[in-house]
Parts: sequence; C-alpha cells; structure tokens
Amino acid sequence: MSLAPIIIFVYNRADHFIQTYNALAACKEAKESELYIFSDGAKNEAGKAKVDEVRAAVAAIKNAGDFKAVTVTESPVNRGLAASVIAGVTEVIGKHGKVIVVEDDCKVSPHFLFYINGALDYYENNKKIGSIAGYTPMIELPEDYKNDIFAAYRSCSCTWATWSDRWQNIDWELRDIGSFYRSPKLIKKLNSNGSDRFIRLYRQTKGNGSSWSVRFGAHLVKNDLLTVYPRYSYITNIGCDESGVHSKADDAEKMRVDLSRAIADPVFADVKIDKRIQKIFKKHYSYGLVSELKKFIATVLIVIKERLKG
Repeated sequence: MSLAPIIIFVYNRADHFIQTYNALAACKEAKESELYIFSDGAKNEAGKAKVDEVRAAVAAIKNAGDFKAVTVTESPVNRGLAASVIAGVTEVIGKHGKVIVVEDDCKVSPHFLFYINGALDYYENNKKIGSIAGYTPMIELPEDYKNDIFAAYRSCSCTWATWSDRWQNIDWELRDIGSFYRSPKLIKKLNSNGSDRFIRLYRQTKGNGSSWSVRFGAHLVKNDLLTVYPRYSYITNIGCDESGVHSKADDAEKMRVDLSRAIADPVFADVKIDKRIQKIFKKHYSYGLVSELKKFIATVLIVIKERLKG
C-alpha cells in the first residue's frame, strides 16, 4: 500500500485540532505518512489570540515524531476556508499525485488511514471514481447490500481523498455554470443525494457562497464521476458546537455516528449507483417534503431566469 500525504486545515479551534491530530497519530500508518498543516490567519485583531493558540498547538507537535514528516504553512492573512483548501490541495497534490484531507474537527477511527489509502490504491485507475469519502452518516443500507463500500454522486467535504487528474481543471470560477442551466438531467444528478446542491452552486455564482466543496462536487457530477463511501463511517465530527463557520449545534444529532462500527479490513470492489441507496442518502440530506418542494420550485425559477438571459 502506498501512503498518500495528509492535509489538515486549521484556523482558530485548538481543542478540536488536538483531538483530530491525536486520533490521526493513533493510526498505525501515521509514522510512514507525511502530514501538511495549513494555518489560516485571523480575520481581525480580536481573533488573533485564538489563531495564535492553534499555532502554538501545532508547534508543540511538529517534532513529536508521530508522522514521517510535518510541514506547516502559516498564512499571514485570512484567506478563508475555500481559498485555503483550493490552494493547499493544489500545492500538495501537485507534488504527490494524490492527497487525503481531514478537517480540524474530525476524530478518525484507528482504521481510517488503512481504509482511505487502500481505496486510493484500488480505485486510482478506475476513471469512474472521482473521490473517496471518509464519513458516512448513520443510514441503514438495504438488507441485501453486502459490500463494505457504496457509490454516490455527492462528494464528502469533512474527510476525503482524491488524485491529481481528478482535481486538475476544476472550474473554480464556475464559468461553465450554463451547462447546468441547459441540462435538467445534470441538475437532477447533482441533486440526487440532496436537494440543496444546485441551489448552493447557484448562490456561489452570485457571490453568496464560499464553498469549495459544492464546486468540487459539481465538477465530479459534470464529468460523471462518483464518490466512494464506506458502509460505516471512519470519522466522527466533534465540531457541531457552533465554534466554526459552518458548525451548528442542531447538526450534532444528524452527524452522529458509531465509530466502533468502522471496518478494520474493508473489502473493495467495483461499484455503481444503487438507486435504493441514492434515495436513502437523499432523504438524509433533505429536510422533508415541504423543503423539497420549495427547493424544486426555486430551482425551476432559477433555470427559467438564467435561460431567458440567454
């Protein structure tokens, strides 16, 4: 098994970072893995103390010997998560050809690095697979579905991995957003695992969003690339405490998982879309019939408006 480099993006939550780091270091593959840490700068003087606290925590572990090598990059200014992820992943993946990304509030299973490196090896030459997810919500798959993994059109943003040829040429500026306006089938595919996806993508074009993940997900869908998910999650989120930009206490229960169910020695196999799982996945990431209907109407109106613009 070849081991991919790992990236952690940190900002102002030292306690979360320490838990995330310690869990990663507990994976037996850690000592042979390279770790990159990108530390974003404070938004203002009032936020500098918390950023400094994170950087002190990073400095304390840099030479601990838990990883093969630790490279730290500190931004003097606040770039924001989206810009930090795009630049950091592009830099590291350009050197290594593949990368594993872990958010700073994700506590991983001891089996995480074995699983995600194994998946990177197994699916590298399968050009239908665009990324590997480390997180799976607590959903019940069909009783007759026996695989340790499954595929979805929804990419994962909290812990994931990909290869350089899938990452390059992403339309980060969304210059080709018109391809979605012209294709109801493309929108349907994008929304097949959650009705929020297209609307979030549209908001991004209007300057009302700062998500790298929705743009990455749209790129994968547009190129008909799937994300491989584990049957049982290899990470649990510890950040749903309103301490982060996208951290809401209400999300804690929705993101809850039983980390003890993570499979120690997963079996990989060629996968394709299972429509039953797609429905289960979409239900988890949607918020009831009324919400679905509102998003559907909003999507139709957006498409009509954009098409009329020509």
